Amino acid sequence: MTTATTVPAMTGQEMVDLTKKHTLFEWSAQSKVDPIPVARAKGIYFWTPEGKRFIDFNSQLMSVNIGHGDERVIRAIAEQATVLAYANPFMATEPRARLGAKLAEIAPGDIDTFFFTNGGRRRTRTPSRLRASSPDGTRSWLAIAPITARRRGRSV
Repeated sequence: MTTATTVPAMTGQEMVDLTKKHTLFEWSAQSKVDPIPVARAKGIYFWTPEGKRFIDFNSQLMSVNIGHGDERVIRAIAEQATVLAYANPFMATEPRARLGAKLAEIAPGDIDTFFFTNGGRRRTRTPSRLRASSPDGTRSWLAIAPITARRRGRSV
């Protein structure tokens, strides 16, 4: 027989206290950080455990502006996770193949080769390496990175 244990939900203050005690915050003086506790999100809003609602102006900056909890995105993530949750850069996958072909179809000029990156240093350094390694320097390509926020030269 299996018994399910229900863990009581934390208050916002408990979330903040434990998070500040056990994690480091990026680009912040640790003693000055004042995180907002988040219990859930939907559309353009997120809520604290106590029910205070905020408009998430930052989500489009860090992720996408389709909003939180969009059923199409959730369904697509779940479907993809059942097939292949992760593919390393050295693998060919159907979504990667289809996206490359579609981008080649709609990209301007003779751009038909794409470099997919997760952002950060690779987004800025790889293009120069690709140019340097092109045998005749004529290959047209485009580096594709997620939309990211730049802070002090760093993607988040």
